[in-house]
Amino acid sequence: MSREGTIVLVERDAALAVLERSVRMLASGRSSLLEICGHRGTGRTAVLDHAVNLALRGDVTVLTAAGGCAALNGSGGVVAELMSQLHRDDRGPAAIGALVELARRTPVLIAVDDADLVDTESLAWLASLAGRAVQVPMVVVVVTDARLPVLPGATTVPLRPLGHDGVSVLVTSRFGRPGDDEFAGALHHHTGGRPATLWPLLDRCAEDDLEPVGASTDAVAGIAAEVLADYTTRAIRSLPAEVVDLLRVIAVCGPSFPVDLMGVLARLRTISLGRALELLAGAGLVTDQSKPELTAGIRVSRVLEGMSAQEREDLHTRAARLGHQCAVSPSEVARLLAAASPLGEPWVVPLLRAVARDEVDGDRPAEAVGHLRRALAEPVEPVVRAELVLDLAVAECAVAPAAADRRLARMLLEAQPPECGDVRLAAADQLWGRGDAALLRRTLTAVRSGQGDRDAVTSLYWIADDAPVETPELGILDTAELPVACGNPDHAGVAAWMWTCLGVDAEHTRATARIALEAPAKLLTSRLFGCLSLAALDDTADAVAGLDQVIAEARRRRLTTVVPQALMMRAKVRAMTGDLDNAAADMEQAQSAYPLENLHPDARPIMIAADMLVNIERGRLDRAIELSATQPDERIGFGYARTFFTFARAVLALVTGDLSEAVARADECGRWMLSRQWVNPAVLPWRSVAAAALAATGDHERAARVCTRDLELAQRWGAPSTIARAHLSCAAVIGGEAHLREAVRLLADSPFRLLRATALLELAQVVDPASAAPMITEAAEIAVLCRSAPLVQRARGLGWEPTA
Repeated sequence: MSREGTIVLVERDAALAVLERSVRMLASGRSSLLEICGHRGTGRTAVLDHAVNLALRGDVTVLTAAGGCAALNGSGGVVAELMSQLHRDDRGPAAIGALVELARRTPVLIAVDDADLVDTESLAWLASLAGRAVQVPMVVVVVTDARLPVLPGATTVPLRPLGHDGVSVLVTSRFGRPGDDEFAGALHHHTGGRPATLWPLLDRCAEDDLEPVGASTDAVAGIAAEVLADYTTRAIRSLPAEVVDLLRVIAVCGPSFPVDLMGVLARLRTISLGRALELLAGAGLVTDQSKPELTAGIRVSRVLEGMSAQEREDLHTRAARLGHQCAVSPSEVARLLAAASPLGEPWVVPLLRAVARDEVDGDRPAEAVGHLRRALAEPVEPVVRAELVLDLAVAECAVAPAAADRRLARMLLEAQPPECGDVRLAAADQLWGRGDAALLRRTLTAVRSGQGDRDAVTSLYWIADDAPVETPELGILDTAELPVACGNPDHAGVAAWMWTCLGVDAEHTRATARIALEAPAKLLTSRLFGCLSLAALDDTADAVAGLDQVIAEARRRRLTTVVPQALMMRAKVRAMTGDLDNAAADMEQAQSAYPLENLHPDARPIMIAADMLVNIERGRLDRAIELSATQPDERIGFGYARTFFTFARAVLALVTGDLSEAVARADECGRWMLSRQWVNPAVLPWRSVAAAALAATGDHERAARVCTRDLELAQRWGAPSTIARAHLSCAAVIGGEAHLREAVRLLADSPFRLLRATALLELAQVVDPASAAPMITEAAEIAVLCRSAPLVQRARGLGWEPTA
């Protein structure tokens, strides 16, 4: 290593002493055989140069050669190079004889750098020369690694990477002053103590005016990456072509690929796999030879830069195929396939899909997206292609939800064979679940009439938020209205929900909802709304059972946006029945199954509102207030999402005593609901909230009108819980024990346990103490069973005492 004319050899005292002694002995007619052994980059050439310079200063004839040079390619290249310096063309034994005769006349030093890279014939010749050199004044010194002895009987001169102290000495030499330990430690970490990369790194640090202190370590890391890249290029150029081929295989395949298969891929011919790995390890390019991988910091791109695009693609293709044949990990084969050309072989797509599923399960959706995109490059049948597009969109929902929506929309708009119908329905479910109502409406109104699944898919239009306000009769939209008689399960659930919202013909609605569940509908969204319709008819057990099935099927189909929607709906139904702990668990699962931030902004309020209502029922008002604050008015979207969130805020305002806010929020809900003629109190009991708040503010006249209308609509619908709630509202506003008794009667054996407990407590307050006692006890038992803190406190306020 030379810098500005000064030779700096650090931690090499023992090696230099051996060389200097050999050169002195040569002057007195003694011979020596020396092998400078070490990994490439440890300063082997610098030590060899030191010996050469010592000899040149004496009366010694010096002949040099180096392995790995283009000029020495071919058999006997080293012999030819050495003899050319004597202007002779002798070969084999004749060349040895000529050198021996020369040594008898004058001392000779023969120096061969990188002897671990010379050809087999030259190695054999050097071994023969060693046998004759001991007879005359001759020193033969070669540079090699520790694994390839060149000169029989030679003295080994080992070289190792520099230690921390040696690095510190070089820092002082380059900067003219000592550096601190942290700076030296960073240099050692990035170079491994190899002078071949350490000196360029020091030069670059000095050129960039870095101070040799710990604060410069981040900058050192960036410079080291560039220096190591340059070293990689130089090292590759010095290696035999077959060894470079193996290095490229290692770079492409990685450490999990069996090493023997790497040898097959490299197509080694004239060099063994073991020797090639020794050379790569010696060059500092790979690590453990039993499980080789690129040394830390060496970039795959730099290793592959000498290959054409076609050569890279071919290597990845061969590696993927061989890996599959030899049972290499599917994830590794999938990684190789990413840069391979389409194979058109039957195993490729199933493998990529399986690995993509594993990546999704491991919370690595971005990797899954890459595998599925690669799978789409393969020639496949239309159904498989449709399934791949759906899988890709589902994976994208976790990393690029808007892009996933567009992909799903295109899938619904493009003409596809009839056999793709089930996949298209699943795509519609996934698109609906993400919640971009505007995109859903635009897409559904443009679905081609020739598609066999058109009626089922386009039925979702009517639950896409503001859709019912729009008027297809104007010709702007091309979506058929839902039929009165609906026997198709794939849109029966949607039809049932629309009739539920209108609050008419409960029995027909019940029968239609059951069609969606019992057929059952392939369109999961239809089944979801069928379940909500049954819950509005007090068939909560069937509703929960249906939701259980949808959740299980959505998980099986991996429809990631449908799962949280179904969980949220089940939470709402469970909260109605007083199953508050499980309702809370459902909300927690919903938000962990698909993060809230990945939902479309217009859909998030529904999820938050459901969570608010569950927390209000549990008495966790602080949490409900916290949830309410996460969605300012300008961010809560439009349509039903905004209305449901506004309703939750109205309920929160009522229970926290903000009566004017409760009235305002309830009125806002009413305006939206009435604009769609959605009058059924079972869908959203906004009138009950409004009436209670109005009565508390003293506006009894309007409160009476509101609760009276609520009772009329509830009785028209006919569900016992809905009528009972309306009676409770009337009792609170108008008064009258009859309303309360009717509510209690209607709720006998009702699944709406919390509503019954409320009715019992209300009635207990207006009857005589003897009649009230059993009512309070029953209500308290319900409250305890349901873990409703507000009702437990209310029961205690009426005299109930818990027992130990």
